[in-house]
Amino acid sequence: MKKIREYRLRANLSQGQLAEKVNVKQPSVSQWERGTAYPAIDTAKKLCEVLQIPFNMIFDHYSGEGPFDIPVYSGIRGSGEPIPCTRAESSLRISEDELRRLVPKSEISERGLSQDPQSKIDPGWFFGYYCESENLSPMILPHTINLIYRTGNLHSNSIHLVSMDGRDGTLVRLIQNEQGILAVIKGISDRYRYFRPNELKSGALVIYGIVVESRKTLLK
Repeated sequence: MKKIREYRLRANLSQGQLAEKVNVKQPSVSQWERGTAYPAIDTAKKLCEVLQIPFNMIFDHYSGEGPFDIPVYSGIRGSGEPIPCTRAESSLRISEDELRRLVPKSEISERGLSQDPQSKIDPGWFFGYYCESENLSPMILPHTINLIYRTGNLHSNSIHLVSMDGRDGTLVRLIQNEQGILAVIKGISDRYRYFRPNELKSGALVIYGIVVESRKTLLK
C-alpha cells in the first residue's frame, strides 16, 4: 500500500485532499498508506483514476498473503463443535489463488467479493473434513480430506456437510423442491431423509457448508 503514498506525493496531494477526491475520511488514507487497512474495490478504482496508478499497485502487499493453513477436522458435533483430526493431516496448506477459485460463484457478492483478483479472501471461510467412509457418494472417495466452504445456504444437488435431527455432521446431497429439502445419503443403497418446511424452521437440518474439493490422503 506504500505505492498510494508515493503516487499521492507525485500528484502533490495531501491525505485530506486525496480523501476528499475519493469520498472517504482522511484517517482512511492514512491507514491505507500504513498497510493497516485496504480500500473497497470501488474506492480503489477511484484511487486509480485520481492518482493515475495501475490497479494492481493499489494492493501491492495483499497479493503476497498465503499460503494459508486450513484446519482439518474428523467430525462436527451436533452442536457445531469441530473434532480435530488425528487420523490424517491436521491442516492443509492452500494458496490464496486456490481458495479464491473455490469460492462458489453464487456466494461471491454475499461475501463482499468481486471478480477482481485482488478482492480479499478470508481463509476462515474454509476447513477440511477427513472422511474414511467407503460408502458415501460417487463424488466423495474414502480416505479423503474434503475441503468445506462454510455456508448456511443450500446449493441444490451439491454435497453438503450437515447435522440432521441434532446428530453429528455427515456428508449428504441436498436437493430442494417446492415441498422441502431431500437429503440423499448415497451408499451401497440410497437412503433418504425428507425435511418439510415446518421441520426446517425447527432446526432439524443445519448446514455447515458444501464440499468444494476432495483431496486423496496417503493414509490407508
